[in-house]
Amino acid sequence: MHPRNPYRTPPDFAALAEHYPPLQQQSASGGPTIDFNDEQAQRRLTEALLHRDFQLSVTIPDNRLCPPVGAFWQLNYILWIQDIISATASDQNASVRGFDIGTGSSAIYPILGCRLCPNWHFIGSDIDRDSLASARTNVEQNNLSDRIEVVEVSADGPILRPLAVSRVTFDFTMCNPPFYSSAEDVARSAEVKEFQPNAVCTGADIEMITEGGESHFVCRMVEESLALKDRCRWYTSMLGKLSSLTDVVSRLRSHSIDNYAITEFVQGQTRRWAVGWSFTGERLPDSLARISSPGVSSLMRPRNNLRQALPDNPPPSALTEVLSSISGLTLSSTTQPITISAQSNSWSRAARRKQAAGASGAPTPGPPLLVCRASVVQDDEGPAVVFVWARGRERLAFEGFASHVAKKMRDMVRGGA
Repeated sequence: MHPRNPYRTPPDFAALAEHYPPLQQQSASGGPTIDFNDEQAQRRLTEALLHRDFQLSVTIPDNRLCPPVGAFWQLNYILWIQDIISATASDQNASVRGFDIGTGSSAIYPILGCRLCPNWHFIGSDIDRDSLASARTNVEQNNLSDRIEVVEVSADGPILRPLAVSRVTFDFTMCNPPFYSSAEDVARSAEVKEFQPNAVCTGADIEMITEGGESHFVCRMVEESLALKDRCRWYTSMLGKLSSLTDVVSRLRSHSIDNYAITEFVQGQTRRWAVGWSFTGERLPDSLARISSPGVSSLMRPRNNLRQALPDNPPPSALTEVLSSISGLTLSSTTQPITISAQSNSWSRAARRKQAAGASGAPTPGPPLLVCRASVVQDDEGPAVVFVWARGRERLAFEGFASHVAKKMRDMVRGGA
C-alpha cells in the first residue's frame, strides 16, 4: 500500500459509525464490523470514509458502481499519479490537468484528486447519462464545478476525444476500465471470486462490460495516443488482470514506446496494476515505474536508476570534481543529489577526440540531451554512485554518461587520475 495512504491501518468502524450515523445500521450484527457482502453497507462505508477523511459529500446511486475507497485502489492510484507529477514537474505549484476516462456516477477520481491536490483540475467523461447526472451532482455539492467538468462521450467514438478537442494540454489520464467482455465473463469471474473477494458486485453492466474487456479497451487508448502524443504528458490506466498487463505492454512495445511505467496495488490476495506511458522525454525513477514481482519481470522497461560500485572510502568531493572536469555540463549545485544537464554528448570517446583535436562544437539548441541526478551512497552493498535518469530520449547517452563518470571516480579513488 502507498506510504501516504491513510488506510494502511484499517478504519475503526465503530468510531467511523459514530461520525457518520447512517453507517451504524449497516454494522454486522450491530457490532464494530462491516458486512462486505451487503450492498448498502458497502455504499454507506464509502460515503462515511469520504465524509470523515476527505470532507466530501458523495451520493452513490443504488444501481451504479460503488467505489470501495476503503479497499484503497482509487486512493493508491491517485497517490501514484501525484508522485508522477511531482517527479516530473518543473513547477510544483503549476496548475495540473487530468482526464478521467469513465468517471462513473461518483466521479471519485476527480473529486478525490481535487480534494488532495488544490492545483488539480479535471475533465471526467462517461457514456451513460444516468452516471453523468449523478457525477455532476457530486461535483456541484462539493463546490468543485470550477475545477471539474463532466462531459458526455459516445460509446462508438474515440476514448481520448476530449484530449483531441481541448485547447489545452493535459498532464495525465486516469482510467478504471470495465473488466469484463461479456455477461458470461462476469458470471464466470463471480464463480471464482476473481474481482470481489469478500464483497458484492454493485455495478451496472454498462460500467463492467466492454467489447474485448479491459485489455482491448486500454490497447485502444494506446492506439489513439499515437496520434495525440504530447497532448498529454502521461497516459495511464488501472488493470485488474495480469494477462491484460501483458497485452498492453506488448502493444506499447509493438509501437516502440519504451518510456512506460508499471506499478502494483496489493490487498491481501488481490492485486491490481496500473500502467502509464509517455511520448515526452520525462523519465520516472524506478520506484515509480518498476515492480519487483518475479512473475512480471519480463514486462519491465530498462532501469532508469543505475548503480555503479566504487572502491572503499571515496573522497566526499570525488563526484563534484569529476563532474566539473567534464565539459558542457551544467550542475545544479555541489549538494547531492546533484542535478546534471547536458546539451550534447561531450564524454564519449569520439567527442573527447574532437576536443583533443581542438574542435569546438557550437552549443546545441533545443532541449537537453540528458538530465539526471547523481549521488554517492554507502549502504550494505558498499559505496556506489547512483544515477537517476530524469529527462532525455537517448538511453545509451544516459548509460554511457553514468559509466564514464563512475570510471573516472574509480580512477580517482585508486590514485589513477
